[in-house]
Amino acid sequence: MKNASLHDAEYLDRESLDREMVRVFEKCHDCRRCLPLCPSFPSLFESIDRHEQEAAKLTGAEMREVVDLCYQCKLCYNHCPYHPPHEWGIDFPKLMSRAKLVQAREEGIPLPERLGAQQDRMGKASCLSSGLTNAAFKNRAIRLLMEKGTGIDRRWIMPTYEKQPFSKELDRHRTVSGENGRAILFTTCFVEYSEAHTARAAVAVLEHSGVAVDNGYDACCGAPFLHGGALESARKNAAKVVAGLIERVRAGLPVVVPGPTCSYQLKNEYPELLGTDDARAVAAATLDLGEFIFKLAAAKTLKRDFAKKLGRIAYHLPCHLKAQSIGFRSLQLLGLVSDDVRLVDACSGVDGTWGMKARWWEQSQKVAGRMVMEIQSAEPERVATDCPLAALRILERTGREAVHPVVLLAEAYGFGPAR
Repeated sequence: MKNASLHDAEYLDRESLDREMVRVFEKCHDCRRCLPLCPSFPSLFESIDRHEQEAAKLTGAEMREVVDLCYQCKLCYNHCPYHPPHEWGIDFPKLMSRAKLVQAREEGIPLPERLGAQQDRMGKASCLSSGLTNAAFKNRAIRLLMEKGTGIDRRWIMPTYEKQPFSKELDRHRTVSGENGRAILFTTCFVEYSEAHTARAAVAVLEHSGVAVDNGYDACCGAPFLHGGALESARKNAAKVVAGLIERVRAGLPVVVPGPTCSYQLKNEYPELLGTDDARAVAAATLDLGEFIFKLAAAKTLKRDFAKKLGRIAYHLPCHLKAQSIGFRSLQLLGLVSDDVRLVDACSGVDGTWGMKARWWEQSQKVAGRMVMEIQSAEPERVATDCPLAALRILERTGREAVHPVVLLAEAYGFGPAR
């Protein structure tokens, strides 16, 4: 069913899905433009070639492998010459997401996947026991048990949990009067529980330019549920997030998100997940953090009183930021504080939990190879990326700490460390 919607009766029907997969796979096989993007496409093309170039002859196992190898980087969508509004209406990431939803409906969701999607429960519990949790993540025996229980490879660098969720800190914070307006900070689950220094830097930078910051985090955006096939849980989280934001959005406040996967989720997935005017209003009001700060710069309300220039910066462009088609806003902002910013336009191979898992570890490392090579060849003094998962992959492979661009802006202003 071409261009099917989540609200169509046939969307979760296996026969309808299989017909659509054959149609799309045939178009992709004839084109092959996305061959170098991710492991799904080599697997697809090799399988079709084994069947005399007929997608209809693919086995269920071969189709399943293509779906399993898709980690929702979204790169193929804009790369595809046939995505909507083309008459063929090919949306490969959406088709793979649909396949995982049907798969979950037929087979259920494995326990490790269900547990891994519970970002708020795990985050709150990990903050309460941050000392023990952070120490446990460095213990080899515990990591081996975690790998067997959750599928997360023992070599993956786990995030460091804060002593409390950032929202509690922000609720106690006395913000500026807001002569240049107010913004709602939707921290994302990663920043909320593991990366408060990014949120602190965001608050400092925005307040310095007269933007008051409201706390906007009520729940994880739901992307882990959607990517794992838990449709109703994804909708539940989306509804909770929208309900917490909509009154202020109706009053004209923007929603600012310091994480590209989450800003993509609010902008692109919520309208279809919920199908409501409120969801569409929140989507229209959402901006990625770099996008919002760039708007301040374009309106000449972003203060330029930087205390110092930074050295050479390697800036990694996340896939989910490219998918939003908003330009390279963080790259341009870093140009305000450094005369030498090197763009690293390559996938980290993580995207959710796919690249963390032992099952896909070696393939994810191959995907990340070009990113690692470009960062190392740049010989930067600092490394920046908007994506916290890409930052962990960069740390794992290069030993370099990668921070959100807003952290470097705060440093250039002279605000000191945000940690």
